[in-house]
Amino acid sequence: MKSATPFGPKWGAFYLRWIRRLVPPISMMVVVLLLVLMYLISESLQRADQPEHLYLTLLGLSALGILFLAIVVLAHIVRLFSHYRRGTPGARLTARLVLTFVGLTTIPVLIVFYFSVSFIQRGIDSWFDVQVEQAMNDALSLSQMAFDGQMRTAMNETLRAAQQLKGISGDLIALDLNSVRRNTGAHEMTIFGQRNLIVASASDDLQEIVPARPDETALSHARAGKDFIGLDPGGGDTMRIRVVVPLTAGLTGDGSNQVLQALYSISPRANQLSGSVQAAFNEYRSLIFLHKSLKKTFTFALTLALLLSLLTAVWLAFIAARKLLAPIRELAAGTKAVAEGDYSLRLPVDRRDDLGQLVQSFNTMTARVRRAHQVMQQLQEVADQERDYLETVIQHLSSGVLTLSPDGRITRSNSIVTQLLSITSQHIDGCSLAEICQTYPHLEPICAAFGGLLEPGQLPAGATVEAQVRIMGEAGRKVLLSRVAALPADDVTGGFVMVFEDVTTLLQAQRDAAWSEVARRLAHEIKNPLTPIQLSAERLRRRLLGTLEEESGQILDRSTRTIINQVEAMKLMVNEFAEYARSPQTKLTALNLDELVGEVIDLYKGGEIPVWHHAFGEPLWVRADVGRIRQVLHNLIRNAQQALTEHGCQSGEPRVTVTTSLHQEGGLALVELNVTDNGAGFPDAMIDRLFEPYRLLKKLWKSMAAW
Repeated sequence: MKSATPFGPKWGAFYLRWIRRLVPPISMMVVVLLLVLMYLISESLQRADQPEHLYLTLLGLSALGILFLAIVVLAHIVRLFSHYRRGTPGARLTARLVLTFVGLTTIPVLIVFYFSVSFIQRGIDSWFDVQVEQAMNDALSLSQMAFDGQMRTAMNETLRAAQQLKGISGDLIALDLNSVRRNTGAHEMTIFGQRNLIVASASDDLQEIVPARPDETALSHARAGKDFIGLDPGGGDTMRIRVVVPLTAGLTGDGSNQVLQALYSISPRANQLSGSVQAAFNEYRSLIFLHKSLKKTFTFALTLALLLSLLTAVWLAFIAARKLLAPIRELAAGTKAVAEGDYSLRLPVDRRDDLGQLVQSFNTMTARVRRAHQVMQQLQEVADQERDYLETVIQHLSSGVLTLSPDGRITRSNSIVTQLLSITSQHIDGCSLAEICQTYPHLEPICAAFGGLLEPGQLPAGATVEAQVRIMGEAGRKVLLSRVAALPADDVTGGFVMVFEDVTTLLQAQRDAAWSEVARRLAHEIKNPLTPIQLSAERLRRRLLGTLEEESGQILDRSTRTIINQVEAMKLMVNEFAEYARSPQTKLTALNLDELVGEVIDLYKGGEIPVWHHAFGEPLWVRADVGRIRQVLHNLIRNAQQALTEHGCQSGEPRVTVTTSLHQEGGLALVELNVTDNGAGFPDAMIDRLFEPYRLLKKLWKSMAAW
């Protein structure tokens, strides 16, 4: 048994599900992180003392977060496009809703972005106006002038102090130095001797034990006989004025040049104002240097904020659309299932808003549809049973049935109608009556009788039209009793029904019954006078034949013989009428059919028209009435010879052929007797009345084609 690997299709689907579950919370965390990064970027832009690498790091992290959101949004777009192409329920509405949300958020954000960038560009340009730069230079110059005045005052006070200290001896200089310091307002005074050793020092700050030393530059200037003045940083953010001047030799008694240093404090307010002006000027200079880069930086930061807003809006639009349209997608899927015939579907109701009510209404509707479908199925089953029953009844009717649509096209037929009309059912379904008549010309009498009635509005609903038509089919001429009825018309049904009944046999029976009655009466009326006529002729013959002269006797002999023969013929005719009037009594006996046919044909040998016999070759024993078979053969052969004599033949020499054959059908042995000639055939008008008694008069007879 193979174990599932972590790279198979099932594991791939498993990983995909987990990724889809983890993407939303991770995306939310990324959005929050990007907001924090945007805040830090804005703070770093306001503080110039932040390291540059920190700003670049924040920008890089923000770009990575934006890229992640872009990938998430792109995945949502690809997924939505795939669902849109497959026609997934709710995909089109989701796409429309997402586009609406994105449009509503994108346009305002782009407007704000455009004006923000414009304001920032113009604002940065306004920072570097010529007047602002001149004002900054003037402020710096003013600050320097203020310091220059204080420095000149400090220089003058220091030079005056140096003059005062010239006449003081070396032992008293330390005492007088503090007094001079107070008079000049200096913060500290110090005298430096040979090798920069401190000779004396005075300060207003008792905590300062060691005085501040000047740098080598200041000392070098003073020892060279030059005065030095400058600004030095004090404690904290304060500034102080340092003045270094040379003293007259001999103060210390060693003959070396001495140097006086005086330190003057500047007021805190002046320090603050000067520092502010200097810092503002320096910052302005740096901003001038970073003019274009500032524009790019602010624009890039705003672009990141724009992308964050747009991508977050699109992502939230997808989430909101999915959450909002989830019931609609379920409704679409449920509606599709109901349309496909699944009425058992029930959607979960987990909302209490309008969509929840819509889902609940859908469930109620499907329940009602399911019950209605069940009732309809039951009714359909009943209708199917009734239709099957009616179909069975129609198929077993002896009448042919056709149903037609309201536009006159055949929709259904039973098997009997194809037999009655001598057609095939494959050729009539969906056809009109006129089209059928074009295919089967022998049905033209039906079209002539009912064609005009099958037009819309010609036959009112419930009306019936009956007609008797004669058609010539494969089995001969038929007489059909046809009826057409218009069905009640509504939105679904309507049309016509045609019923055909073969009344050929019925009419033949009616004619036979009429002939039977005629024959019975004729036999009764004619037979009575025949016997007296015959007896009278015979009596005259016996009484007078020997008494008359030879010539008169011959006349009497011919006349009485004619009367007697005709009376015998009349009796035979009357007997035939009487026999036709009553049911024949058949006497079945075993006979060899070929032998009987040979006996009959022997009687016609030597005649003008030969009679040929095609025997089967083996004895054909059948049970039949010998007398009737013999009479039938005589009648057929005699009639054929008479027709050929009077009307001629179609081809070759006139002849009559009698054929016997044996066939096997369905396990039965069938003997067939055919009497044919090569005459012209029967008139079409007499085909359906061939077997009526005395119908075939010689003046109308043409030929026997087949029997």
